[in-house]
Amino acid sequence: MKKIISVLMCVILTACIFFPLTAHGYSQSCPFIYIHGFMGKDLYSDKNDKDSEPVWPPSTDKILDLVKAHIGDLLLFLVTKDYDRLGDAILDPVNDLLSSANLSKDGEVTDSSGAYMVYPPADSIKADSCLDFNYDWRVDPIQSAQELNDFINYVTENSGCDKVAIECHSFGGIIVNTYTKLYGSDKLRSICYNTTAIYGETYTGEMMSGEIVFEGEAIVEFFKKMLGGNEYEKLLTGLIDILAGAGIDNDLAVLANNIVEHLGERAIRDILMPMFGGWLSIWAMVPDKYVDSAKDFVFGKVYKDDGIDRSKLIEKIDRYNTEIRPYKTETLEKQNKEISIYVFSRYGFPSVPLTPSWKKMSDAVVDTESSSFGATCAEFGSTVYEKLDASADNSYLNPDNTIYAGTCMFKDQTWFFRNMPHADMCGDMDEIVKALLYSDGQATVKTFKEYPQYMVYDKSDKSISIDNGTPEIKESFFDKIFAFNIKILEFFRNIYDKIFSVFK
Repeated sequence: MKKIISVLMCVILTACIFFPLTAHGYSQSCPFIYIHGFMGKDLYSDKNDKDSEPVWPPSTDKILDLVKAHIGDLLLFLVTKDYDRLGDAILDPVNDLLSSANLSKDGEVTDSSGAYMVYPPADSIKADSCLDFNYDWRVDPIQSAQELNDFINYVTENSGCDKVAIECHSFGGIIVNTYTKLYGSDKLRSICYNTTAIYGETYTGEMMSGEIVFEGEAIVEFFKKMLGGNEYEKLLTGLIDILAGAGIDNDLAVLANNIVEHLGERAIRDILMPMFGGWLSIWAMVPDKYVDSAKDFVFGKVYKDDGIDRSKLIEKIDRYNTEIRPYKTETLEKQNKEISIYVFSRYGFPSVPLTPSWKKMSDAVVDTESSSFGATCAEFGSTVYEKLDASADNSYLNPDNTIYAGTCMFKDQTWFFRNMPHADMCGDMDEIVKALLYSDGQATVKTFKEYPQYMVYDKSDKSISIDNGTPEIKESFFDKIFAFNIKILEFFRNIYDKIFSVFK
């Protein structure tokens, strides 16, 4: 009897080890490839040498050296408000810091810089391999799609599998969508589009069209949300509220807008456009409705009289705009007929606080409407009710009444993660991705009860759980102290404004 019990215990313990896999009904039957997003990997001056000088991002030491060298200019500016002097002092050094990542006037890499990408040894690639595809995120997505095609062919040829499963994040979704448009999906088992920019980012379209504006409320709300999960979140957000109550946020917005007004044209011409305007990736992330205005602003205004021939760069932009951009939706629908498709979208944040669209619901980078392929989203700080009609199916409404998934392209194959910033990843998400990618057939939001359509992210411990709505937050004594201080500062601010209004 003891032997029988011992054997049974061994069987049970062994089963427990594999329970997560059998519970989800999957095992890794083909290689998994992860494709990072925009700026997702460092770029090196020699793409074949990971120890070479970084091209991007600029090193911390270089940034600190720049700040130290010009702190006096910044302090003097706060006194003199001499914008021209500030521009003369800092624009060229900033350009020197960033220009190593610039491409040629034709949108080409003219040196040996790029992403470090070494194929794994052929004999190391198995069905259960997890691989990264690295690419130079500055260049034409059509070029990166060709490189992805070569990598997938290499993986399938050496793994003994005829297909791969793909997770793509952010700009990586553009690479995958471009790949399938050009090469089809025959070698793909499944795709997880993890908060991707296939349909662009509104703020990118606005910035490339010259629409840059700061608002105090936008700055406050953005930074308060980004502090979520920080060890000192309550303290820091309380301090932000105090500063906002004193009107500092509006003062910062006024200062920022004045800098844009006085130095924006020079900064855009000498720094931003040589970098962003020459990166084909940026152009691919401009939403459809902004393409013409962005081209008019960059090439018809910023570069109008500089005498440089950028016709080849424009040709590359137009190639994507004619061969890939008009077929994004058609390509996705074709994928959905042939393979399993999963869409992850994140929300709970306002957009970047330097364009008119800052209230668009986002993950602090990509609009939620775009990354979800069509969800109806409330503006930040409001609810979605006013956008819905009587025919809306409430089963697709999230617990906070801010997202409605019923209008998504793949409404039963789209998951939402509240309070998860764009760049964050965690083990729980990896588990969800794998469970879906290796499901038998097309899984939906109803396949796994532990993975419903709406989930919530806890940044403090990097965990994901079922979203049951925002819990009621009781005001603590600490909160009341902050609120009292805000009222005091508002009182003195009003006195300050009244006194100095006499001298204006």
